[in-house]
Amino acid sequence: MPRYERTDVARSREGSAAERLTAAAARAHAVDDLGAFLAVVDPERADLEPAAEGPLAGIPIAVKDNVDVADLPTSGGTPALHGVRPGRDHHAVAQLRAAGATVVGKTNLHELAFGITSNNAAYGPVRNPHDPTRSAGGSSGGSAVAVATGVVPVALGTDTGGSMRVPAAHCGVVGYRPTVGRWGGLDGVVGLSGTRDTVGALAGTVADVVLLDQVVSGAAPATVPHARVLRLGVPLPGFFDGLAADVAEAVGRALDTLADAGVELVEVDVAGAHELDARCGFPIVFHEVLRTLPAYLGSLPSGPSFDELVAGVVSPDVRGALEHAIADPVPGSVYAECLQLREELRSAYATAHELDGGGRLDALVYPTVPLTAPPLGDDDTTDLDGAQVPVFGTTIQNTGPGSTAGMPAVSLPCGTGAGGLPVGLSLETLPGEDAALLAVARRVEQLLS
Repeated sequence: MPRYERTDVARSREGSAAERLTAAAARAHAVDDLGAFLAVVDPERADLEPAAEGPLAGIPIAVKDNVDVADLPTSGGTPALHGVRPGRDHHAVAQLRAAGATVVGKTNLHELAFGITSNNAAYGPVRNPHDPTRSAGGSSGGSAVAVATGVVPVALGTDTGGSMRVPAAHCGVVGYRPTVGRWGGLDGVVGLSGTRDTVGALAGTVADVVLLDQVVSGAAPATVPHARVLRLGVPLPGFFDGLAADVAEAVGRALDTLADAGVELVEVDVAGAHELDARCGFPIVFHEVLRTLPAYLGSLPSGPSFDELVAGVVSPDVRGALEHAIADPVPGSVYAECLQLREELRSAYATAHELDGGGRLDALVYPTVPLTAPPLGDDDTTDLDGAQVPVFGTTIQNTGPGSTAGMPAVSLPCGTGAGGLPVGLSLETLPGEDAALLAVARRVEQLLS
């Protein structure tokens, strides 16, 4: 089983900016067998001058290939967009570059970010660095691998229903889903859902995520005084159901460690979370994708039509999802009902954060994914302790409801399961409270290390 040395922003400051970029490009090519990158810059390009100033001066970053970077193509992981150059930076990319960061390359993903395995039939799968026969998770699999293997200290991804936290959990890194809009909208993203999609970060440490959040959002970081007791809600109903034994054991050890360190763990119930999500989550995406994708295509200087894009999709699950959305469109009246159900889901999360007798939880805590990384090729079903379970539904069991409700969340490594495969622990709180969440995540990370 290969082992890689992760880096962080502090260690990535060693050497000149040009030397850092050259070294990162070499590391990217060294992990070609994992399928993490779709494009890597040539450090010798005359027009490529890594910044020497700024809080991220010369720090190499990777960007998921559905997020626009001005001087690189954006494929969305799909053939119809191969080689298309939008000629612009997404807001998050622009902010990071203005702070001195240098984009080393664009990372592979589940085709059109419409899945959770990163088994891309058009460009090849992204392989898990802990076991290349297994999935890296998705849809931001390439970005997670780029961080897990030390190619870059931080990478950008996107998240609709778990697409940053799932690969973070499977690859043993930190994944941060901001509140929708905090890191910019969908302008410059091959997106699916304006309601649910957000750009975010994968990193080796929470501290690096905090730094990126400061740069991109402009918000000041928060702190949690060490003397204050953390209060975390443990949503047993629904979020701890059907866990693989090794995941349950790893998460149990992590919660025991937190409790022993003085963290107050409170059993809570996000009432009806999974039922409400099942009723409104997918209809919202299927309604919005028929508008979001054509809007992106229409913003390009040149490129395919929506029909040409769909006709070129290679991955069977993605083609099936798009064809379903087109053949059986969600009516506007149903969409409106789903948005109302989403408000009920948001209320359920807000209520779950309230404590009897007053006060509030700092965050909810639960296993990011109920199972460790499945074997590559297990696209429909996979083994969970001797039973065949659906890969997609099982994987997003815990990340889906909060994504639909618009909650910010962070996945942290919390140990390993069978065969040394990583397990993730998620922290989740209410919209707009990202800085406080990241402060809690930093504290939890320290307690678990």
